[in-house]
Amino acid sequence: MQRATRVVIPAFSRYLTSHTDITPIWPGPLSTTCMHIQRGDLTYTAVVSTEVAPLEILELLESISTLLYEYTGQVATELTIKENFVCVYQLLSEMIDSGRVVTTDTSVLRGLVPVPSLMGRVIENVSGFSTNTLANSTASHDAPWRARNIRHTSNQFFVDIVDRIDAIIDTTGTCVSYDILGDITCKSRLSGMPHLVMTLNRARELDDVAFHPCVVRRTWDAERMIAFVPPDGPFKLASYHMATQALSRSMPLRVLGEARCTENGMTVCVTVEPGETGSRSVENIRIRVPLDSRAYNIGVQCKSGTHMVTTSRRPQVEWTLDEIRPSDSAIRLVIQYSTRNAVQSDSTNAAFVTFEVPGYSVSSIKVDALRLLRESYKLFKGVRYSTVAGSFQVRF
Repeated sequence: MQRATRVVIPAFSRYLTSHTDITPIWPGPLSTTCMHIQRGDLTYTAVVSTEVAPLEILELLESISTLLYEYTGQVATELTIKENFVCVYQLLSEMIDSGRVVTTDTSVLRGLVPVPSLMGRVIENVSGFSTNTLANSTASHDAPWRARNIRHTSNQFFVDIVDRIDAIIDTTGTCVSYDILGDITCKSRLSGMPHLVMTLNRARELDDVAFHPCVVRRTWDAERMIAFVPPDGPFKLASYHMATQALSRSMPLRVLGEARCTENGMTVCVTVEPGETGSRSVENIRIRVPLDSRAYNIGVQCKSGTHMVTTSRRPQVEWTLDEIRPSDSAIRLVIQYSTRNAVQSDSTNAAFVTFEVPGYSVSSIKVDALRLLRESYKLFKGVRYSTVAGSFQVRF
């Protein structure tokens, strides 16, 4: 730890500030490797000195970022880390033991480290003692993720199904790579020890399904139904991938890119038009276009939305559109720039797109039924669907 603090981390910080083409994995000094992700204004870094799967470490860092968001209610910043230092320290201690990942399950960690409150922080700052208690001491041995004797005035269960599209579009507008991945997240406010059974309409078309530990796997394998005793509060019930033969390659947004060389630089055109959304509007559209590192005199033309040109590390243009309705016509962004000694461009010749379509499921996955067993109260339930862009790349 001291070696990482005194030598590796300062060297890694210098690498971040002095390079533009930053990779998630960086070979550091003293036979170490730094793996990192950038979320908001913070860089989450893990220093590794032994052989380990890189994806495992990157997934751990992503889990830490997500967990801090759930605990603080906002994207973590330097200020929120300082204000909740005790809580963050305890979370990391429970997640990692002697360099090994113990758990990243939110429901389990909530039982070990309560969500910080204003009163709790005041007590900790004044007395120096933590107000945390082992809430999981009342957990059921059959369901360690859920405490006994939970009571709510109203019994509610909400389900969010989010489809994520990973796609690569070539210069002709043809989709050369297409995948749909999804998450089923839930928020439970149920009393007692409820047993739930969820039925999906296209369950047999899902593959690579990963479940929360609360799910009874044998029921899924035999009947393709999700039987579980839910944790209390928010949790991820399952993540899935749609089988390739079941996909229709539906695109909620059509994006086409074109690049032309000029005498002193380059002209890039990006065209956006509505796709197949089931009459839903596409919202929060952001298109990021990295440019040549030697680009200057960058000019942007667009009639809709807003754009921002950044040149801090690597020149890029980010185009933001609040909404595109199904009846809207095509919208175009034109970027013109000059380059110094433009013998060969080092630009990526691609645009990276993010968007979301509330109320639309590109996979057509629906919840057919949600049954409550072993409890007699009335269950109020709600289901929400949405589609977002994952790794969505348009090449030109």
